[in-house]
Amino acid sequence: MIAKDAILFLREDILDDVAIPYLWSDKELLRGLNYAEVQACRRGHLLIDEITENDSGTASTAGTAGQKPLCLLNLIAGQATYDLSPKILMVKRCQIIGMNYPITGPLTYSEIDELMFGWRGTSGTVGTSGEGGFPSAFINEPGNTITFVLAPYSDGIANLTVSRLPLMPFTFEGSPEINESYHRGLLNWATHLAFMKPDSETFNANRASYYEKIFTDEFGPLPNARSEHLRKTMMMQSRMRPRQFGS
Repeated sequence: MIAKDAILFLREDILDDVAIPYLWSDKELLRGLNYAEVQACRRGHLLIDEITENDSGTASTAGTAGQKPLCLLNLIAGQATYDLSPKILMVKRCQIIGMNYPITGPLTYSEIDELMFGWRGTSGTVGTSGEGGFPSAFINEPGNTITFVLAPYSDGIANLTVSRLPLMPFTFEGSPEINESYHRGLLNWATHLAFMKPDSETFNANRASYYEKIFTDEFGPLPNARSEHLRKTMMMQSRMRPRQFGS
């Protein structure tokens, strides 16, 4: 659905806002639709990416930090922790080039402490033939960083599969990045925001709550920081393969 068509639908079929001057401007409704896509991704993890190398400087930190890694991470020998793009919601999978299987993760600090005492700051071991060792697990913290256990012994490349936020806001002539089957649901959050506008002609708490509920029923509740962390570890545990740590 193109944004301008979604805005027309909002005005004619939901908001009853067809007389000029409008109660809600096009910019307000477009902003609401963009925020709805972000909300949908945070709740439903709708954008899964394994090919976009970096965020192209589109994150809010672009002015000071520039491009941040998304799905391709350059590893430095002895360095365990790396900054990732704030567009990433969760690292779902990590595989280092040269390894035959993805490394275990994301784990919590306590889980790794139980597996290997004194792991912090420790590099991968050198193999019997002198080749460098590889990390065996990773931690993905909000913020957004990834920490490898053990730190890579040599330089390398890690391929990440992530769930993420949209890279760019869509314009009047553009469409949301999420699958088209979810576009209609975004109208409910945009309507919720419209009825929260603090004006005597626009504010309607009952209707705002009604459309918020419809949106939540489709995309799920908005997670807080703790539930985001638990979701990472629970999803990891459900797919862990039993093998000795460090093997």
